[in-house]
Amino acid sequence: MNSLTQDIKALLNLAWPVVISRTGILTLGIVDTMMVGRYASEHLAYLGIGMVPSNIFILIMIGLLMGTSVVVSNRFGAGDYSKTGEVLWHALPWGFAIGLIGFVFCYFGEFWLLLTGQDAVLAEKGGHISIIAGLSLPLAAVHMTTGFFLEGIRNPRPGMVIMIIANIINIFANYFLVYGVYGFPEMGAEGSIWATFIVRCMQVVAILSYVWFFLDHEKYGLKRPKISWSGGRELRRIGYASGISMGLENGAFNALVLFAGFLGTAAVAAHIIMINVFALFFMMGLGFGVATAVSVGNAYGAGNMPLVARWAWLGLSIQSLIMVVAGVLMWVTAQQASAFFTNDPAVFTLAAAMIAWVSVALVFDTGQSLLAMALRARGDTWAPTYIHFLAYGVVMIPLAYLLIFPLGRGAMGLADSVIFGTFVPFMLVIWRYRQLDRRALGAPSAAPAQS
Repeated sequence: MNSLTQDIKALLNLAWPVVISRTGILTLGIVDTMMVGRYASEHLAYLGIGMVPSNIFILIMIGLLMGTSVVVSNRFGAGDYSKTGEVLWHALPWGFAIGLIGFVFCYFGEFWLLLTGQDAVLAEKGGHISIIAGLSLPLAAVHMTTGFFLEGIRNPRPGMVIMIIANIINIFANYFLVYGVYGFPEMGAEGSIWATFIVRCMQVVAILSYVWFFLDHEKYGLKRPKISWSGGRELRRIGYASGISMGLENGAFNALVLFAGFLGTAAVAAHIIMINVFALFFMMGLGFGVATAVSVGNAYGAGNMPLVARWAWLGLSIQSLIMVVAGVLMWVTAQQASAFFTNDPAVFTLAAAMIAWVSVALVFDTGQSLLAMALRARGDTWAPTYIHFLAYGVVMIPLAYLLIFPLGRGAMGLADSVIFGTFVPFMLVIWRYRQLDRRALGAPSAAPAQS
């Protein structure tokens, strides 16, 4: 077995490009929020409400496509490199089809917002945002699927480079389309979403070009595409469970946006700022989660159960240490972070207070995400889904309503519910992983069933 130092080095070498890549996803949204927030607070509210349908669907989509990462990492760990490309060929059309369904869902964004009781004007403006956001979902699905494949074969750096370039393009596209400079139309919040569409087009072209022109097609089995419905059964089975799980989690978080809508425009804007700052730090931790899950998947594919246990707890330990530091930094810089997004005094004050308080949840949320991914990487497909249903459906949403309205916590109740809603799954996934470790390590002669 590798020494602890070697394992840490291996994990960090895989993690840091993923950290930059995942953080880059959020910085795209943060640039959107920051530029629109400085354009007008009401447009920030339109953006926040309008993104609810696509935000709900995109995490469901990520979950549905996560089987790509699991199956590829298992086959890579087992040394079946030539069979990893087969997974990609099955996953790409599956992902594109899911993205098209997402567009249809987002097309009726105004209807969904009105159904939740949102103000008619807010729902109308948000509905336009939702349609534009939906257009880029098929592109996002193709990019994600290919990125999962590259991470599964332990080659995350191309995705990192593409994400860095995407962020640079996004800054300029937002500036041109939100504010209407250099002859471009002044579009406010809608311009920001069109900028996202442009960026996603670039990402798809770039990542597919890398796979086609720079990867060893023979080694990874990319020269012989074999696409069939039955061939993708394994990745879909994993995807169904993780898609439901992520849908529950993201649905709960977006329900908080809807609750904020009942408190007024300032509360919506402050909540959007809080979530963006929280998500930025979360994505840093998520990078370690992805690296851990890939390492667990490789070990599971090789049938090495002691390493399956070792990688998970090592990854969680490193991640938790970093997230404690990140949480302190988030709390200390809450006011400065709020000032980046808005110059509205009411929104600034509320957002700063919410950012400082919700920093407590960083360790819980990143930790539960890491172990949930690690559970799926070792073939425990449905347990994280059951845990997330309990945590978000039974605990988080009802508790949020209780805190915000009957108990009078108002906007601060949004932050309260994030803390409690992430602590519950954190404790449950720890219990589940320890339970599986005891079973597996207690019977070392039993080979793990391949998922």
